[in-house]
Amino acid sequence: MANNSDIFKKQGYIVLPQGLNQDDMKTLESSSQALSQRAGELLAELAESGESLSDYYKRHDDELIVVPEIDDPLKVCRYEYIDGYSEAINTQIVPKLKQYIEELTGSKFLLFKDKCNAKNPGGGAFDPHQDVIAYDQFKPAYHVTAAIFLDDATVENGCLHFPENYLEDVAELDSPLTETPIGKLPVLESYDGGPDNGNICQEICDKIRWNLVPAKRGDVVLFDSYVPHYSEKNNSDKTRRAMFFTFNAAADGNYYQDYYAMKRNEFDNPKFHVATPTAHAKLEG
Repeated sequence: MANNSDIFKKQGYIVLPQGLNQDDMKTLESSSQALSQRAGELLAELAESGESLSDYYKRHDDELIVVPEIDDPLKVCRYEYIDGYSEAINTQIVPKLKQYIEELTGSKFLLFKDKCNAKNPGGGAFDPHQDVIAYDQFKPAYHVTAAIFLDDATVENGCLHFPENYLEDVAELDSPLTETPIGKLPVLESYDGGPDNGNICQEICDKIRWNLVPAKRGDVVLFDSYVPHYSEKNNSDKTRRAMFFTFNAAADGNYYQDYYAMKRNEFDNPKFHVATPTAHAKLEG
């Protein structure tokens, strides 16, 4: 029977049922409420002042980063810089996720970036993409993300979709390959600029056999930056919150602060909003 490392290498993802205990989830819930409140306050403050998010973040290098929904400048779609803003998550949650990834890969990892997707009712679709193309301005070429669900992720509210075996599905394509700690992995062709910026090209998506991956509150889904994934809109009447903590191999260096310094300086750059339901993702490239 295949072990977790073998499954992860083949699929590009793995689900750890109840990877976080009740104490962890209590910490995440209280932290999430405080972070969400701050994110909402920021959008309201900027709407009142008329200052753009881009200008605001050039002046604030330690503030939570928030992105509104494409159809509502007062509704939080996503917030980031969680580890830099929340001491409880920094000390209790991130070390546990890091340990899971290191046990799975046999390598040391460091936090690269983080975010929380609100997945509001009626919104929040994330088109098929590979995360790695959004990170190519930095040295690390391999990343592992830990997705944590604060609410059950269901078919109705837009759970994640991953391929059954994408390496097999795209084996005949002439995709450029990148050397990673688990072997050479393909960078699939994606749209550059326009309304589909960062999305995997449709003819490639059509070759992939997709699986629904529902998750319970407290489950942890680990996936690397090459595995294609997407989620549908939230068709329920409740928000489906999920936090994502992305780590890079420690051998490549620590880029957390560098990543967010660049993001604050180039907030409108579509590179930082790949395949997301925000206005910034739809800018012409």
